[in-house]
Amino acid sequence: MTNKNKECITPLSVANLFRQDHYIIPIYQRNYAWGEAEIEQLLQDIWDEAKKSTDKKSAYYIGSLVADQREPHVFETIDGQQRHTTLSIILSVLKNEFSVTLDGIDHLNLGFDSRPKSSHTLDNLFNNKSDEAEESTIRSAYNIAKRFIASTIKPENVNTFSVYLLNEVQILRVVVPKETDLNHYFEIMNNRGEQLEKHEVLKARLMNELANDADGSKKFAFATIWDACADMTRYVQLGVSTAYRDHVFSSDWNQLPTTFEVLCENMTNPSENKEKKHTLASIIKGCKFHSDLNKTEKNEGKVSAFGSVINFSNFLLHVLKIVTASEEVSLDDKQLLKAFDGAINRKNITAEEFIVDLLKIRMLFDRYIIKRENEESWSLSTLKPYRNQKALTFSYVNSFEDSVKGEQLKMLLSMFHVSYPTLVYKRWLNAALKALTEQYNHSQSIDEDLYINQLESLSDEYFFEDYKDNKEALNEGTAVKNFVFNRLDYLLWKALRDDPSFGEGSGVDIKYVRKRAEHFQFSYRTSVEHYFPQTNPWGEEEMDHVDRFGNLCLITPSTNSKLSNYSPADKKTYFENKKESESVKQIFMMSYQEWGRTSAGMSNIENHEKVMLCQLYSKCC
Repeated sequence: MTNKNKECITPLSVANLFRQDHYIIPIYQRNYAWGEAEIEQLLQDIWDEAKKSTDKKSAYYIGSLVADQREPHVFETIDGQQRHTTLSIILSVLKNEFSVTLDGIDHLNLGFDSRPKSSHTLDNLFNNKSDEAEESTIRSAYNIAKRFIASTIKPENVNTFSVYLLNEVQILRVVVPKETDLNHYFEIMNNRGEQLEKHEVLKARLMNELANDADGSKKFAFATIWDACADMTRYVQLGVSTAYRDHVFSSDWNQLPTTFEVLCENMTNPSENKEKKHTLASIIKGCKFHSDLNKTEKNEGKVSAFGSVINFSNFLLHVLKIVTASEEVSLDDKQLLKAFDGAINRKNITAEEFIVDLLKIRMLFDRYIIKRENEESWSLSTLKPYRNQKALTFSYVNSFEDSVKGEQLKMLLSMFHVSYPTLVYKRWLNAALKALTEQYNHSQSIDEDLYINQLESLSDEYFFEDYKDNKEALNEGTAVKNFVFNRLDYLLWKALRDDPSFGEGSGVDIKYVRKRAEHFQFSYRTSVEHYFPQTNPWGEEEMDHVDRFGNLCLITPSTNSKLSNYSPADKKTYFENKKESESVKQIFMMSYQEWGRTSAGMSNIENHEKVMLCQLYSKCC
């Protein structure tokens, strides 16, 4: 690297990034797009580093900021605006919500060439203001960061977090040469080839562990199953060639090979696999051993693409944690290679055993963990083949014969997923997969009643570990965890389903509730809404009620930004006219004729809260 190029790369602490220079987001950049998963992941990563007990903290790099220098101390951002914007939001939260002194940072140094609304919103956030002319995604990000810091980092640790964030977290600013064609450079940045992923490196390492494989049959079997499991958007059976599918999964496509030796025998085909030699170099290059065998037959049913609740790297860690029964295995995919290296060195796993376990747990995942179908509904289905003399077809059928219990499981699983969208927080998924694996190992089947009980017990555990002896924590406005609201919606949905008299005599219009809740399903409602607006209370009594649990519900971030100052009556009209889906708790709130401001309205808030708390604490009443 030349000295000239070295001068163009500058490591900047977060404090120095904001204390000097100004950055402009040009017109060709997309809008701010980070949501709960990305924001919480960044905060968690930084907090994990800050907590490490070392006398001298080491710098923690969170990526690069590629920029073009327009004039002295003014830069045009080419790559890195999402991270820079999120850091701006986090600093605003620390300043306003936790009284952190940002030494030398008296304003945000980020602006937008063609989006004054975004610039205005960032200015509002830093100066602790709000109005209706804001960018909803940026305001929502503020609330997400605020809630995460309050609930996960905790107020007593904010100073430790802030000091580390400002001084040890660093970003590499890369200034492009003056003669660079920025439009062309930006196009290259957005179309550049992806680096080799960690799970691809892990695949190569594990395949290198396979012994006595002179004819390559072991590597062929291992790679075929690994590649099939790696595609999380379709059922794993469809990733295996029709030439081998019946042999591997039996004729119903739902049986599992018991050992790696059996798997290899089922996939032996001398005419196609003979004389194949695979070096470590070819593996690392990403050779797809079954790519020439994996073309869908014309007469085979149409393959549906599903949205998975997890990616493959994180799924591998879930499998490792289950098969090793080790609490030391992190679900953070940054630790993927380290976790597997440790397991291999301790002889906790072998490549042969792991690939069979991976296939088994992936098949359980496909059948008994929800998927997103058509970006709208939740699916809990099993792949079923149909055969006749002319064609082989397949369809997706309910995983449980009892459709009522199947629907309840979809509600439970989607309740957990929308509550914990961030990949490294999916303790619930690991618990569910562990329960499924133990059931299957015991009886080669899954009992839906036992599965429901296990998931409901997990919901109780998560709720009571935070709120059993701390009911007042439910009256803390936006600091209340999303899981609490989603758990409550599940319990209300279940009560409405099972008890024909539920809600009668409680002051609500139960017919209205049942009608609007009839098609309820969980979705990504991630913003806590004050149904009686917090910006317009009339008196001291109303101020006491604004942040109470009875006045809170979950809605989408965009709707929250739009309706934040609306009256309860106007909010009800909006939802009814727009036919927008509400949470079950909100439907109960909407059923009251008065809400807040009057003595009857205040009484309704209190009554509603009592009914809701009875549902939440039913196990302890």
